[in-house]
Amino acid sequence: MKPIKFLFATMIAVLALVTLPSCSDDNEDEPAVPAAKAIAGTYAGDMECSVMGSASTFENLSFVLSATDDATVTVTLPAFGEAPMAMPSITITGVKVTEVNGISTLATTEYSGQTDSGKSYTCTVSGTVSDKTLDIKFNLQYGAMPMPMICSSTATKQ
Repeated sequence: MKPIKFLFATMIAVLALVTLPSCSDDNEDEPAVPAAKAIAGTYAGDMECSVMGSASTFENLSFVLSATDDATVTVTLPAFGEAPMAMPSITITGVKVTEVNGISTLATTEYSGQTDSGKSYTCTVSGTVSDKTLDIKFNLQYGAMPMPMICSSTATKQ
């Protein structure tokens, strides 16, 4: 009778091991931070801006990404330049964010608005965030300027 009890106990043990859930190190219980909230913050860096092929560099500017929901950010572009060609800070709302393999992408977004001084502008912005580094590009048509400003920056999260 001992062999039957041993066989029965072994079968129950194997059945229990097969049906019990396994443990893993995947941290599946921890929710992922939504893409927009993961990249929200202030990023600082230099920006290159060209108009009709003439380039200028503006140093140590701050770009702000603010999460408005899990998949959308507001992008605040910095003020730059000097009078009489000074550009005010511009805020672009409704920029969609997606994340794949650790790279968050700011969807190409066109936005039109008016500054506090009443000048109209149209701006198209796009970019990526990876390893706390923002790569941003934007084309800005400001006021009565006949040509757009084509600007880009690589900025680090502060």
